[in-house]
Amino acid sequence: MNLNEHVFAYPESTTQADYLIATYYMQLDAREDVLARAAGLAIGQTIGTWTEVPGLTPQMIESHMGRVVGIMDVPPIEMSSDLQSDKRNFVIQIAFPEINFGAQLPLLLTTILGNDVSTSARVKLLDIQVSKSLASQFKGPRFGITGIRQLCGVYDRPLILNVMKPCTGFPPESAVPWFEESARAGSDIIKDDELLSNASFNPISQRVKLFHETARRVYEETGHRALYCANITDRPDRLMENARKAVELGADLVMLASVPSGLGSLQALAEMEDCNVPILAHFAGFSTMTESSTSGLSSPLLLGKLNRLAGADAISFPCPYSAYPLMREKFIRTAHYMRMPLYDVKASMPVPGGGIHPATAVRIANDLGKDILLTVGGAIQGHPQGATAGVQALHAALDAWREKIPLEKKAAEVPALQAALNAWDKK
Repeated sequence: MNLNEHVFAYPESTTQADYLIATYYMQLDAREDVLARAAGLAIGQTIGTWTEVPGLTPQMIESHMGRVVGIMDVPPIEMSSDLQSDKRNFVIQIAFPEINFGAQLPLLLTTILGNDVSTSARVKLLDIQVSKSLASQFKGPRFGITGIRQLCGVYDRPLILNVMKPCTGFPPESAVPWFEESARAGSDIIKDDELLSNASFNPISQRVKLFHETARRVYEETGHRALYCANITDRPDRLMENARKAVELGADLVMLASVPSGLGSLQALAEMEDCNVPILAHFAGFSTMTESSTSGLSSPLLLGKLNRLAGADAISFPCPYSAYPLMREKFIRTAHYMRMPLYDVKASMPVPGGGIHPATAVRIANDLGKDILLTVGGAIQGHPQGATAGVQALHAALDAWREKIPLEKKAAEVPALQAALNAWDKK
């Protein structure tokens, strides 16, 4: 039985059944056989054998073997005499039968990023295309952009998310004044840093209770309700218990570091009936999987599409206006992946972060529009005039963005904004 007779197919043939189309970038030595490499991926990541073995049936091949549906060289070279380099670059598309993994993200990733991919040098997963049938098996975000805006009661501007600084090392009662000042100043959401979860010196049970009570008191006195997002990151069994405890004690959102915790854990959390609050997926650790140009997978796919399918209502990711050198188009494209129509899957709220201050907040809003949640830490707690001024400066900057006036003009009216520009906007 010659498997190569079956492994190559037109893309049109995959419309007869439900396939996931994975698109890879592959760099090969100029004389290497790209047909053999592509076939090896399609076969090795599905029926898993390169030669005939007992038990391999025609039905198995028909229903479960991957198909190579695209091999495109970049630039396209037709004549061997035109080869001018010892390397060639290809975009390879492989169709994987979705029956092999279903809506199981760990198994799905094992299939499209398994041994034959992850251990082969110079292969990077760029994107996946899923069928409507498979997408419908993922619950996706429960709240999404619309639900988060409804909870905040804000519809006409980017939302402000204050991540409390310092990151960790403090008992919960010492952070109450920081939380209260940020809430009174007008932060929409206040969250734990990704480095603080259920620590021995700052347990979730105590922290959530104190912050919930503080948020309620501020609301009763000012009419502004700041929401609290609790970090529940832990091993799978404990993070579920952390989530139940946090919601029971009054957390308005929960946060999970979805890369170290695993997309399967995020998916399970999103499907918990008693975790009826929005979930923020944090990007910690994503660079270990995305930074290489010749291995891993793309950041828009990991942070945008996969976290969204797994059920993240909001997804944090780094912005290019900080020390992290993310390409601007990757930044914008990642946000696209969170919000573009995807069958009936709700859109996730993009949550850019990393050194954001009033000037960069406006640049991000220009890039992504109003449906974003700006993560700000140091520019609030570290504002030269204090945290209250830090929140005021951000609101003033966003007012200037909405009013389409220069930041400098608004800063002439708002001293807190001027102080922020003096401190951080070095252009």
